[in-house]
Order: sequence, then structure tokens, then C-alpha cells
Amino acid sequence: MKNNFVAVDFEMSYGHIPCSIGIVEFIDGEVVNKYESLIRPIDLKFSPINPSKNGGIYLEDVINEREFDEIWDEISHFFCNRTIVAHQASTDINVLLKTLNHYKIEIPNFKSFCTLKISQKTFDLDNFGLNKVANHLNIIQENHHNALDDAFVCGQIFNYLCNEIDEDNISRIGQYHTGVSHRNKSAVDNYFNKVKVVKRSNIYSPISEIQTDKLSGKTFVVSGVFEQFSRDELKKAIEDNGGKVGSSISAKTDFVVAGANMGPAKLEKAVQLNIPIISENDFMGMINKN
Repeated sequence: MKNNFVAVDFEMSYGHIPCSIGIVEFIDGEVVNKYESLIRPIDLKFSPINPSKNGGIYLEDVINEREFDEIWDEISHFFCNRTIVAHQASTDINVLLKTLNHYKIEIPNFKSFCTLKISQKTFDLDNFGLNKVANHLNIIQENHHNALDDAFVCGQIFNYLCNEIDEDNISRIGQYHTGVSHRNKSAVDNYFNKVKVVKRSNIYSPISEIQTDKLSGKTFVVSGVFEQFSRDELKKAIEDNGGKVGSSISAKTDFVVAGANMGPAKLEKAVQLNIPIISENDFMGMINKN
């Protein structure tokens, strides 16, 4: 692993929807390949604040670009059986996984490491943003929030850390575990299919008006970010109708109501215990059935 890795950075149009990718491959600590591309987003929607966070990318910049599945053949070799490094891997790796699942592309086998996590365990700083860590290490950042430049700087930081910290400790404090194992792939695919963005549905009664005994005696864990309801609304509906809401997944959990960004550890636990993972639409269908 040491000094042989691929640094990756995504910039987003909104949420976990990528509009740009930067990739820098390091072999023996030296840059051997670079790749950069704009991406036509899955949903042609930009958060009003994202251009200030993604290097100034707007809808008109990507409207005629290729979608992610059209560039995958060009970049898949960077990910297959490789070590992937990102700053805040919980964002970039989940962007990758969700995008691959959206296009029904098989998830490659790779290890991932987070320079943010390692930096937090290594340096005494007030802020661990990529540019702040780079500045601390005297690494020049020319174009912060440009995907290629961020990937390059992330790679330089990881190079430094690999030279200062032994490999076992790098793995212990910096490896990012997605919770996605190949044996659980079908269940994970089902999860990502369930949490794809949906429009608010008008076919069900308002959640505050639901009265049912179908939840009585059942325990639910509610996890993630939801499109139609807040987590508090879902939890209240469960408790108002005789169900219980648990804070952690256990053998006593009957259902996991999953939204976007569900924690990978919870996802893995639910799959291991064979607990049904349902979307908010599944949940509404459950309590509206006659």
C-alpha cells in the first residue's frame, strides 16, 4: 500500500450528485497519472451554494458533458483492486458507491483511506480542512475545490503521512470501512435502490393523520436523511401507532427505515442480522395498507 495509491476527489452539484472528478495516481510516492473530467449530473439540479464549494461549476458548464457511466470505462482501472485515498472519504467514497449503484455498475474491490481521519489523529490543528492541513505541511494548494488539485493535494498529504507513520498505524487510524462486503452486495444494492431521490407522494394520507395497529409491538431504527419526512416525523408516527424506536440495530430490531447517507456500520449490521431495510415509501405503504 505504502506510497502506491490513487487519490480521488469529487465536486458535487448538490447532495451526493457529482459534477466533477479528479484522480491522481501515485507509484512509489510519485505522480504517474492524472485524470480530470466534468460530469453531467444525474439530476440537472444545483444547490444555490454549491458553486461556491465546487470551484465555480454551474449547470451550463456540465449540461453537455458525459454522465458518469460514460466515463467509467476510462477510469475503472484506477479503482479495481487499488488503494483509494480521499480527504473526508465518508463523502467521496459514498458519492462513488451511490453513483455506481445508480447506473447499476458493479462495485470494484478496493481499500480506502481518509486523510482527514489520519490528520485528526496526527496533527494539533483548529481546522482539518484540506487546505488547512496542506498549509500546515507547506504543501502548495493552487486551486482549492478544483477536483484535480484537491486530489493532488490529498495525495501529497497521504505521501507525507505514509513516510511519518508506519503502515499498521495508517491502517488502524485511517482506513475507511464502507460496510459493503461482496457477500452482502445484493442487500446493499437494494438499499441504494430504495434511497434514490423520489418526489413527494400524494397517494398516502398525511403521516400525522395515520392511525394503525400494524406497528404495535414492533421495533424500528430510523437512519439517514429522508426526502418526504424528517426523522422526527417518522419516529413520532411509529411511537404514536404503538411501535418502538430504537437508537441502535440489534437482534430485537424488526425493521430499519433507511434514508440517504445511512451510516455504513448500521447498514452492515442490518444485513448481518437479516433485518428488513425499508424506504420511507415502503414504510408509508406498510401503514396505509388496509
